[in-house]
Amino acid sequence: MTTPAEIQRNAKHMLYLLVNEQKLRAGEGLMPDVLQHLLTRNQFSTEDQQLAIEYARGQGWLQYGPNGEVQLTERGFAVD
Repeated sequence: MTTPAEIQRNAKHMLYLLVNEQKLRAGEGLMPDVLQHLLTRNQFSTEDQQLAIEYARGQGWLQYGPNGEVQLTERGFAVD
């Protein structure tokens, strides 16, 4: 079972990847399948991916865009 601290750490690692590897800025996003590929490549299990995304959305770090993409928010950009 994944602990709350691990979920938070994974969510922050995901934000790091979005900002530093994908070069996203606030308001920009990735389609869910592209995000899944990025996280899988970086050793996130399917469960860890879902938990990290849910946690980040709950914190206001990510949101879903009008076309279903996962967008980085201003708040999420500032976390990195």
